[in-house]
Amino acid sequence: MQNTTLVSTSILSCLCATAFIAAPASATPVSFGQLQFGGTPIAMTSGTGVGNDGYYMNTSTGPSSAQLLIGIKAHEYRNGNMPAGSSTDSTLSGGGNWLNVNGTTGAYSALAGVAVSKPSWNPNAPSWGFTWSITLDGLRPAVGAISMNMEITRPDLQVVTVVASQDVGTNFGPTDMAWQQNWNLGYLGVFGGGVDANTVGDWKIKIRTFSGSTTYGQQEITVTANAIPTPGAAALVGLAGAVMGRRRRN
Repeated sequence: MQNTTLVSTSILSCLCATAFIAAPASATPVSFGQLQFGGTPIAMTSGTGVGNDGYYMNTSTGPSSAQLLIGIKAHEYRNGNMPAGSSTDSTLSGGGNWLNVNGTTGAYSALAGVAVSKPSWNPNAPSWGFTWSITLDGLRPAVGAISMNMEITRPDLQVVTVVASQDVGTNFGPTDMAWQQNWNLGYLGVFGGGVDANTVGDWKIKIRTFSGSTTYGQQEITVTANAIPTPGAAALVGLAGAVMGRRRRN
């Protein structure tokens, strides 16, 4: 990108989406796409409109030589900015999207900030969340087959364990499923320690599956949260783009 006299490259770098490819948390090959087993899509029960595509996936051998598939993806906070069944992106009134997903690389770039509709127990629920799926041979694991834990690494690099140990075949509560779940990431406010949904930087969510002392597979995604551009700054970026476009045409 060339410098212009209208806006500095430092401003542009702060406002542009930061590309990030979610790196695998283990040596197991990681793919991006639709959750499947034996060529058949895995039915999702984690919430209306979530779907089984757009996941970062880690496939490995699980207990009793079963195929273990861990999938995790980010999406906008479903009860706030994005109604169930809508597209992955929803447009802000001032332009831009709360969460942008590169369909080729799976890179996540989000806007920091609180969701429009917030749960009463957490006034700092962010505008984005995530969904995961853990299956053995394409199905929900049997009770006692495999467990999971989950860690969130905040932008200040502090690691918070939000699930210490959970039998994947059992429920978190009366209706919450451990094997497939859609969370609004309210843990930013609950466990954040002063770091809330408005915090800019990289948020890492990692799932590890294990049985006893054996780790069978783990998967991590990163969502890069950027500051919401002010109307004036957004206008400058648009003007700079127009000027550079004219330069290319001249």
